[in-house]
Amino acid sequence: MTVSENCAVISNKSVSIDGNLITFSSEKIAHSALPGQFVEVSCSDGGMLLRRPFSVYDTTAESLSLFVKSVGRGTRWLGGLREGEKVNIIGPLGKGFSIDEGSRSLLIGGGCGVASLRLLSKAIVEAGGECDAIFGFRKREEIPETIVGDFSRTARRLTVTVDSGDYPVRGNVMDRLAEIEFDRYGRYYCCGPTAMLRALVPLLSLKTTEVSLEAKMACGLGVCYGCTINTDRGGKRVCYDGPVFTMKEVEWNDL
Repeated sequence: MTVSENCAVISNKSVSIDGNLITFSSEKIAHSALPGQFVEVSCSDGGMLLRRPFSVYDTTAESLSLFVKSVGRGTRWLGGLREGEKVNIIGPLGKGFSIDEGSRSLLIGGGCGVASLRLLSKAIVEAGGECDAIFGFRKREEIPETIVGDFSRTARRLTVTVDSGDYPVRGNVMDRLAEIEFDRYGRYYCCGPTAMLRALVPLLSLKTTEVSLEAKMACGLGVCYGCTINTDRGGKRVCYDGPVFTMKEVEWNDL
């Protein structure tokens, strides 16, 4: 059930050159959030009307964590929040990932899209399954090491790669996928830039693959239709009908 909750900052840590991991006090949203769902965070105290959407990164019984990448005025303001300051958060919102008990899955994330996969990795393991993960970033400085460390505790095998610069593994996600045996996995889960997801379609669209889409959202509640995309079932709202869709239902040429 979607609720509105005033949440205090428990901690706000810089985890990369442009990203913060912010943990808020929360009981209602944290209790009901499912893997792949998101929240809308008010930035009104910073002088901004529209809320900002963020994937739920992680939860405990009394807290909710979000990965906030600084890309504009709203996210910069959130990145500067101090311990004890409060913001209003609405959630959980949208449709999340589906999970098969005992399945072996591959998680594929790009940039800040990795945040939507953390709860999923925990849920897969709790359901008796296993998961591997491949994460791609543009450069070493953008890797959120704290978040990578969290995934290393749930993923059986974790590969992190960068497009360029000094790092042990170089190349993009597609380069790393060329090295795997696809028959080893029963399900695939992907989140990242649209260009990355589109590049994955020839490889994964005929497999059991779910994608979490990134989109500009105004209301986050399905009212304004500002985030509508085309699918094989007609127009769908990313905030309400998604953000998780099967890869094969999305009309990728229209994105």
